Parts: sequence; C-alpha cells; structure tokens
Amino acid sequence: MPLVSITIPSYNSEKLIPFCLEGVVKQTYPNTEILVIDSYSTDRTRDIAASYQTRVILCERKLLAARYLGYKESKGSYIAFVDTDQILELTTIERAIGMMHDYDMVVFEAQSYNTEWFIPKLHGASKQIINAGFGKPAAFDPTRGPFLPRFFKREILEKAFVAIPQELIPDTIHPDHAIIYYESYKVSQRVGDLRNAIYDIEPDWRKLWETQYRYGASLRNIRGTYYGNLLLKKMEFGPCFGRPVVAGLQTFLLAIIIKVISKLGYHFG
Repeated sequence: MPLVSITIPSYNSEKLIPFCLEGVVKQTYPNTEILVIDSYSTDRTRDIAASYQTRVILCERKLLAARYLGYKESKGSYIAFVDTDQILELTTIERAIGMMHDYDMVVFEAQSYNTEWFIPKLHGASKQIINAGFGKPAAFDPTRGPFLPRFFKREILEKAFVAIPQELIPDTIHPDHAIIYYESYKVSQRVGDLRNAIYDIEPDWRKLWETQYRYGASLRNIRGTYYGNLLLKKMEFGPCFGRPVVAGLQTFLLAIIIKVISKLGYHFG
C-alpha cells in the first residue's frame, strides 16, 4: 500500500484541530503520515497535534508557503490537502487511492458538518447549490469552477510547485490552493471526483469575518499579477442562484456578505 501524506496547515486552531485529526487518524486506509504545518500558533494547537502523533513542522511564512513546506517534508507517493476546519469521511483516503489508476488528482465533495445558526445555515445552503454541479467537466475548470482537488499524485505537485514563481510563495494567503491547482492542471487534466468525502466545520459570524477580511487583504498581493488576472472569478465568491429557491436565496445572501467583507479587507486590511 503506497504511503499517503496528509498535510494540514494550522494557526491558532485549538478548537477545530481535534475534530480534524480524529477524522484523519480513523481513516480505513492504514498507511498514512500526518503533517501539521503550524504558523507559530499562540494557543494549544501544536500540543494537541503532537498528542495525535503527528509531525509538527513550524512555518514562518503564510498559507501557500505552509502547503509547499508540507509537500517538501512529506514522504508519501500521494499527498492530501486537509484544513483544520475539515473532517474526512472515514473511507475517503481508501476510496481516493482506488481512483488513482485513472486520475492524477481527486476533488473531494464537501458537505456541511454543522448547519445550526445563521451563518452555518447559509453555508449549508450554498453547498447544496454548488454541489449540484459536482462532477460536471466545467466545474473542475481551474479558472472558473468552484471545486479544487485535495488529493494529488506526488509528481503532479512537484511540477506545479516548480512552476509557481518563488517570490509569491512566502506571503500568499488567498488563493493559495487555486494557484496550486492551476499549475497542476497544466500538467494533467485527469481530475476525478469523490462524493461524500469531506465535511466543513462552518464558521460562526466572527470566524467568517476574520477569514474573509484576511483573504480580502491578501488579494492585494496577487491582484495585477499573472495569477490574479487568471483566477479572478475563482477568487471572488460571486452571487449564485439555483433550486430549491430558498437555498438559492440563502446562497445569494452569503455571497453578498462575503463580497462585502472581502472588499473591506482589500481596502482597509
């Protein structure tokens, strides 16, 4: 069984990372290594990660640099990207490995782990609308589609990271994952889709504000660059409609909220 490296960037995630790591260590696929790439958290994130027998690696720079460092430090033939606010379905890695004879990358379909209260409920509705297009070829277009692979053959990431300008890696936060996918897609268009693969722990209002404000501020580093021009539509969460009507309206409302916060972050962050 080939080794799978599960890489998890983290920063002050003590409330979320236990859920994430529980999903990782309980995978039905037995041959994995877990790497937590931590950006010098000031809470108990690293202690919690160490208690799960992970490799904790410190990263002095930002999110794209953390993903790159996780790739460099990993030993697996396959690499999975998981975030601290995500929980893998227990058979996800096993099912993804079974697809790799036919594909070089796999997109994980995401569901909402929690939909209580206002903001998580909006996120749950948006997934219902967005996932209706899951598996359609256009949905995996790296410049327009809403989906990103989370499972890669190592050689694909190797070529992708070589192609990314090194000066962009240290300080890029958003859209780190989309940049990696864009360069990976230039190497191979063999992208598969895995249903019911991962659960997102949806943010409350405070977390949504902090994340989208930071993402908006980070766009100043990328706008006007090669990637900024290419990935503009993917970076900006635009209005989405669909059926059922109520879910479509909730998705539209979430899009407006995110866009407003991101704009504020871009101008004042």
